[in-house]
Amino acid sequence: MLKLIDGIGELYKKVASSVPPDVEKAIAGACEAEPPESTGRSALTALVDRMRTARSLKKSVCSDAGIPVFWIKIPRGLSQNEIGEIVIEGTKAAAKKLGFHAEGVLESLLNSPAPTEGYPIIYFEESEGTSLVIDLLLNGADCENAGRLFTLTEGGLTAAGVILPRGYDAIAGCIEETVAAAEGKVCFPLIVGVGVGSSREQVVALSKRQLMRKLSDVNPDEDNPIHEFENQVLMKINGSPDNHGLRTAIIGLKMAAAPIHPASLFVDVTISCWALRRGRLIWS
Repeated sequence: MLKLIDGIGELYKKVASSVPPDVEKAIAGACEAEPPESTGRSALTALVDRMRTARSLKKSVCSDAGIPVFWIKIPRGLSQNEIGEIVIEGTKAAAKKLGFHAEGVLESLLNSPAPTEGYPIIYFEESEGTSLVIDLLLNGADCENAGRLFTLTEGGLTAAGVILPRGYDAIAGCIEETVAAAEGKVCFPLIVGVGVGSSREQVVALSKRQLMRKLSDVNPDEDNPIHEFENQVLMKINGSPDNHGLRTAIIGLKMAAAPIHPASLFVDVTISCWALRRGRLIWS
């Protein structure tokens, strides 16, 4: 298990210095959609060049390396405490070695008084498999600050907690408001994660988890209205005349809903700038 520390370090370096292929492809497509010689085309061309340079030189793709969040699927029989300690030590070692954080930020993170609740953030899930599956997300502080939590109190639910059309309209309003407010705070285009449920901590974790999904990932349940809803909101925002200087303001929108109590509806919107940094390590 000691070599797992090195694996964590390599995962951290890869994620911090590269944007996933599906996101890079979407940004390149958004660039091509901009008129030639336009400000939008120039801005997105610069992002494409920046992604390639960061990956080639193994440098951080964003000036803010963010706070690491891990989702770990752990096989039965392995010690959650032991794996957690290895992930914490591997992350701290990588952060100090790679120099992706500003010195003051690194000092603050590494001196967290409660490692299990500070740096990094770790979620565990027991797995029936035989491999340790470790997903890592790095989301910058500006993006974290741009996210929003909403409480919807106007009856958008049935008595069984099913979202009604007016409920979806209200959720769409939350997303549109969050994206509009991000102007000048984060770098566009954006990827948006949305969590819907009945408790605050539940929806915050759920919305951030959506950023780990590939942009092509869709809900396999044809009767689930969420996929159609995602597309409608994405198209509406990208079709707005005031579109943050780009034809494509958001390149991805993913939403998930937990079981909902009919008297409590929370919506959390998590924002990632174009530099969505996620990756996976499978350890056998």
